[in-house]
Amino acid sequence: MPSRVIFSIMALLIICTASPAIAAVHPGDELFVTVYYHPELTGPISVDSTNHISMPLVGAVDVRGLETKQIAAKLQESLRAYVVKPAVAVQLKTQLPVVFISGGPGGTLKYEPGETLAAALGTLAPRLLDVTKDVAVGAGGAQAVSFIDLQRARVDLRHVGLVRDEKILGTFDVVELFARGTGGPELQAGDTLTMSNKPHVVRVSGDVARPGVAFLSEDEPLTDALSQVGGLSPTSSTGLIQLKAGGSVQTISQGDPRWNAPANTIDSIVVPVAARVNIVGLVEKPGPIALKTDNTLLSAMYEAGGPTNWADLRNVQVIQNGARSSYDVTRLVHGDMTQNPQLHDGDLVFVPEGHKVSAVSVFQNLLSAALLFKLR
Repeated sequence: MPSRVIFSIMALLIICTASPAIAAVHPGDELFVTVYYHPELTGPISVDSTNHISMPLVGAVDVRGLETKQIAAKLQESLRAYVVKPAVAVQLKTQLPVVFISGGPGGTLKYEPGETLAAALGTLAPRLLDVTKDVAVGAGGAQAVSFIDLQRARVDLRHVGLVRDEKILGTFDVVELFARGTGGPELQAGDTLTMSNKPHVVRVSGDVARPGVAFLSEDEPLTDALSQVGGLSPTSSTGLIQLKAGGSVQTISQGDPRWNAPANTIDSIVVPVAARVNIVGLVEKPGPIALKTDNTLLSAMYEAGGPTNWADLRNVQVIQNGARSSYDVTRLVHGDMTQNPQLHDGDLVFVPEGHKVSAVSVFQNLLSAALLFKLR
């Protein structure tokens, strides 16, 4: 039998009778690939951060979750198009100490001796946060993670499990660890961190600091959705916030108790920009004002400091799209809400001078009546 055939058979026997396979390779591992009779294809290869290796002819090969025997078989099959009867062996030369991530973003983290759970999660921040551009970059290029950053993570960082040698060491609230400035338990090479994604997603749009998506656990209140997107902006309406759920829409104010209820029934939040109107004439603070709580004429006059003594409250003018309307706001005392119209962005309100009757006391009575009307 030709020596070449004998050598090929021996190589295959070596592959088949090798010692039991080790655990799957992972990023950072150093492999040595032998392609028999082809020294140009033989040599060391590293597993890159995406769990791929690269070698001549076959290019990039995905080795995620594979052991060395499986990698050898996969390379051997890939080489059949280029090499006659290829025989391949793969050895693990060095294995980078890592911490494994189960669930959430998955993958591995490079193990650093003495590293705590909180520190490890800090280095994992770009994979935990859907919006990474807002994570500040600290000294040395490391990304600094804030308490707010962690709250915005899709992963539920209040319940991170630590498994060592197949034993559960505990479940940790990493958000609380960051808030207290403590690191939590020290990790060891080969530890596994178990994570799960938050189940509820609320889309927040409109006039907020960072419109986008908020990720919430079942028990987290609706107000946390606003916190995760940076809260309302200075120009936001605080009284006309829309909550959308199952095709229906409800409008609530910022102080509504529903903000403290779990968010798991809400699909999205829309925060409008507060309407801006101009109010001129006999008011304490004439000029442009923002209607943050509601868009009524009475609210506009309140934001302008109320009328001066000689204002004519029976003939307040509202100009909308070039059309002028007159309102007798004194009739609100009698519950005539037609005299308290809704205003729109860009409207003009003119409070003229009237008879020498103090309008201040009248307006105070109007506000009291309006408050009583709301409380009914």
